[in-house]
Amino acid sequence: MFRRTEQKIWSLVDDHLGFVYGCFCAFEVFMGDFLDGKRKSAESQSSTAVLLLHYRKIDELEGKADHARRKIIDAFLEGQLLPSTRKELLEITARMDKIANICQDIACKLVYENVDIPAEYRANLLEITRLTKEQYAMLKRALKILFDDFDRIIKDRSILDDIKKKESEIDTLEDDTTIAIFANEELDLAHKIQLKYFLDKLADISDLMEDIADQIQVIVVLRKV
Repeated sequence: MFRRTEQKIWSLVDDHLGFVYGCFCAFEVFMGDFLDGKRKSAESQSSTAVLLLHYRKIDELEGKADHARRKIIDAFLEGQLLPSTRKELLEITARMDKIANICQDIACKLVYENVDIPAEYRANLLEITRLTKEQYAMLKRALKILFDDFDRIIKDRSILDDIKKKESEIDTLEDDTTIAIFANEELDLAHKIQLKYFLDKLADISDLMEDIADQIQVIVVLRKV
């Protein structure tokens, strides 16, 4: 599908994937500190400062991902790749960029709004974060195969199926946590809605990756001879 002269595009896409992944890894550390109770209280200046440092790292990497995406667009303006392929890859990179944006948004709101996440939901949120990171690694492999060995992904689409299975695992955790939150009579409705908001935003990352896997499958079908 992609000739050697077009490997510049993959190099740029790979750079973008790396910054988004770095942003997610910084977000994972942030979530670990936030949810594992390392922040003792809202009045703890030292722990709040640590979270702010994590957030600023996320913000920095999100900015680098934005810059890398603009470089991809500039390369496309030079006329590389067919118009249909450019459109497909721009849609993929746009979705990848949203992953970094969501990480930035969640971290910003959690740290500045001093959100209270009850202890009984923290393990599930951390597990969703962990599974999402695994899903990201699968997606990056799938995109590399798309560029490097297109015939392989035509013959064996199991990696795309694995991405979707991982999304189903995350969906199950999201549903279980939602049920538990709204069954908790000790929480008021406003707190339940707030928790559901952050749960949905976290699960949105996995949904985006499933959408990208679907888009890769469309590319395979359209390019299959």
